[in-house]
Amino acid sequence: MTERFQLKNVGVEDPSDESGMSGFRYLALFQCNVEYRFSTEDMSVKEAEIYIQDVLNQLPAETIHEICKKACEWKDLKMSSDTADYPPGLGEVYGADILEFMSVGQVDLYRNPYDRNDHTFGAILGGGAEWDSENGMEIVIRGSEVLEVREYLGYGADAIWSETDESE
Repeated sequence: MTERFQLKNVGVEDPSDESGMSGFRYLALFQCNVEYRFSTEDMSVKEAEIYIQDVLNQLPAETIHEICKKACEWKDLKMSSDTADYPPGLGEVYGADILEFMSVGQVDLYRNPYDRNDHTFGAILGGGAEWDSENGMEIVIRGSEVLEVREYLGYGADAIWSETDESE
């Protein structure tokens, strides 16, 4: 029997907003511990833990491939448009090796704000990429579908859903 995934050090993120929670735990894709942040108005701690365990830490190979592909496209565009100093070998890196040049420190979890009955959660993995250290990086995911890998824009749930995603 496997042990149920549980966030560690779960607590209120900001005393002025008691619905904002955070906790720490492992993120398999980047093989590191990260801070998971979410609102208890969007999901319970148990729902967050289930999404992390069953989706984010069990991403299918095609999802990981898509993250790497989009990261490489962004890296190539960025490297071709400026003359910054980059780590040796970065220009030749493709596939899963690109993950070594990326880092994630926090994961923000969201529920569809336009359809509270939508049981598909979304996540934004925030961190850095060695080809764009100035802006930071975010990987935008709905369920296990990769929407974007890009510089940090900070749109939150609006990066994952739009009003057209409201159920009819």
